[in-house]
Amino acid sequence: MLWRDIRFGFRTLIKSPAFTAAAVLSLALGLGVNTTIFTVVNTLFLNPLPVDHASELLAVFTTDANNTSSPLSNLLQVSFPNYKDFRDANSSFSSLAAYTFPSPLSLADGGEPSQVFVEMVTGNYFETLGVKPAAGRFFGPDEDKVPGAAPVLVLSYTCWQRQFGAANVLGRKVTMNGTPFTITGVAPDGFHGVNSIFSPDAWAPTMMYGAILPSAFSGWMDERRALLFNVAGRLKPGVSPMQAASNLAAIAKHLEDAYPQPNRGRSIVVRPLTEATIFPGVRDALLLGGTVLMVIVGLVLLIACSNVANLLLARATGRSQEIAVRLALGASRSQLVRQLVTESALLGLMGAGVALLVAEWSLRLILAARPPIVGQNFIDFRLDSHVLLYTFGLALVTSLIFGLAPALKASSSTVAGALKDHTRGTGRRRDQFGFANLLIIAQVALSLVALITAALFLRSSQAAARIDPGFDTEHVIVMTLSPGQIGYDQGRGEQFYRRLAEKVRTVPGVKSISFATNLPLFGFVRRSVLIEGSDPSKSPPLTNVDVVDTGYFDTAGIGLLRGRDFTDADRAGALPVAIVNEAMARQFWPGQEALGKRFRFYTETVPREVVGVVKTSKYTTLGEPPQPAAYTPLQQTYSDNIVLFVKAAGDAAALIEPVRREVRQLDPRMPIQNAQVVRGLIDQSLWAVNLAAALLGIFGALALSLACVGLYGVMSYSVSQRTREIGLRMALGASRPTVVALVMRQGLTLVGFGVIFGVGTAMTTSKMVASLLYGSSTDFVSYFAASVALVVVAALASLVPAMRASRVDPIIALRDA
Repeated sequence: MLWRDIRFGFRTLIKSPAFTAAAVLSLALGLGVNTTIFTVVNTLFLNPLPVDHASELLAVFTTDANNTSSPLSNLLQVSFPNYKDFRDANSSFSSLAAYTFPSPLSLADGGEPSQVFVEMVTGNYFETLGVKPAAGRFFGPDEDKVPGAAPVLVLSYTCWQRQFGAANVLGRKVTMNGTPFTITGVAPDGFHGVNSIFSPDAWAPTMMYGAILPSAFSGWMDERRALLFNVAGRLKPGVSPMQAASNLAAIAKHLEDAYPQPNRGRSIVVRPLTEATIFPGVRDALLLGGTVLMVIVGLVLLIACSNVANLLLARATGRSQEIAVRLALGASRSQLVRQLVTESALLGLMGAGVALLVAEWSLRLILAARPPIVGQNFIDFRLDSHVLLYTFGLALVTSLIFGLAPALKASSSTVAGALKDHTRGTGRRRDQFGFANLLIIAQVALSLVALITAALFLRSSQAAARIDPGFDTEHVIVMTLSPGQIGYDQGRGEQFYRRLAEKVRTVPGVKSISFATNLPLFGFVRRSVLIEGSDPSKSPPLTNVDVVDTGYFDTAGIGLLRGRDFTDADRAGALPVAIVNEAMARQFWPGQEALGKRFRFYTETVPREVVGVVKTSKYTTLGEPPQPAAYTPLQQTYSDNIVLFVKAAGDAAALIEPVRREVRQLDPRMPIQNAQVVRGLIDQSLWAVNLAAALLGIFGALALSLACVGLYGVMSYSVSQRTREIGLRMALGASRPTVVALVMRQGLTLVGFGVIFGVGTAMTTSKMVASLLYGSSTDFVSYFAASVALVVVAALASLVPAMRASRVDPIIALRDA
């Protein structure tokens, strides 16, 4: 009988192509945007790690009681010496592994060098995670004991296919940063390490740090205060996460007693490894943002379902004679309900099929908009089996919801009543339309919530773009150069910088140039600072650190407030100096003049003298509170990975290619990345904010469109049911404007109730997303603009049926009645 209902349902839907197309399109849009956002959330948060028994794996984080003001998180990495002590002294883990964030390296395989991202991992990394190679073998603990002794490499499956064409690479030698490595294996398809957002191309042993880490960081491997590694451990059988945390905390306390200065105030916490797939500092924000998007697309789906429910109500009324005949022939109410719900389910499944196409197209647009700085290593959103089950499951559930009420209403009539109503033509009591009116009010309210949320995020995006980052964004270009990746030592690197500066200064349109180790808004190094005369029993605070060359502040557009800039006299062997920003001066020397004060970084033995104070900039995000920062001269702190800053006298973008040519003339092998105007970096840093605003804007517009289509349908149906009444009014002298006002009043009354409920709901829900906004969550402009837009569009949707009602011929209307 089910198969019979399905066949009959298909025939019925085919006979009504306009109705079927409208219903399927509404559902496809609602389900499509839900599938798109669920795919993103599923990939980031719900997709299990492709490892063995993931529930047994824990992530280990350092906490620092004296440095809780970080805008990111107090779940920090672990130093390598501390990791080794945790690994050897714990009794809770069968294995404890460490791994870094991916580092950019230059890989040469006989042709043009290309950039790859490599993670340093301990020899027990793959064994701890329970991963098996797709080809060859993984390196083990024996190959991770002696620095530089085992230059071996494991490729990711994606890199193996993209970089080497899936050829046999086992035993093949490649050169990374001038050091030959031997490929021993290929990781399985789908394994991208622990990081969910940015995946590495390859893995190398930690003892190859000399060839992988920038020269400025190579000494950090032996420093207990240098937080460089992420740590993951597999619990022993029968050991709970709480027991493991207590065990590691006890070891941390012992290390604090044994090494008080580097470990003072530091302890250990554990989290499930599945929560460490996204950097802890941004996980909560991403989770909240994903929740907001899921709620908004859920509202869109509810509006779409309301539209289909109204379509089914109208269609059921049109099929009243058919239903009456079937009842007269002996059909039971349950059979009618089953048939009508089956038709709804068919609509839902057809809508789900089209929704997958909508989602696939939408995901491609999202990936196409990803920032170039992450490039091909950025996470890939795929429609996997979980997404397919979600989409078709959601389609069936919603089809039952929007189809059941119309089915029950259509099947509730008696035979006599149905036939009587049919013989009365289009006359129909208006109170029977109350359910449809409630649906319209709900649609308007839900669409207004979506519109207000979208407006808040759009205004937030605009507010973020207006934030002063503290440096010049329009007249400066940057490009990252990596002489260390092609084997330059310090002497060759410094010579390259000098020659490049001389050549670039001669390029027409160049106003000034300089060098620094950090791209604006993309990852400042944080180091511990020991202030001269401070209490040695306290844990040293952390500050952002940048290494810059002479003329940097003028080139970058960072104002010098007091003191002097670096000069050529600030070179190796001279008095160590530093320039601090205003936030550091106020935090570390409150009420005092910072000039002349002295401090040293934790790994240094000679203090630095503060010779200048500059304006506080933005270092990590545009929304961060003022952060302390210190700058040291490049000639005193060499770096083999550098950012070239070039200030233009005119159009900055026009200088990119001429400057790139000068670099290539000096050394064609020199890796060049992120060549762009600084404004482009700002836009990339706001990528997630702008993408969320754009998506919410699209979803809000879609919700508004669906709600107005629903309102138009209801008003058109209402006019058709009131034809006799309107004809009678006009016969008694009602003018066309009066009829238009009558119909418009009915539509706008529904809209008014919807706006009241929508604004009240939005005021409550917007407080939940306040932390994601750069502006206020009660922004009056957003509420007013969204409400006005909805009322205007809804009025237009009501105007068309109203105008049609005003053209009713009273004689024809009364005669047909």
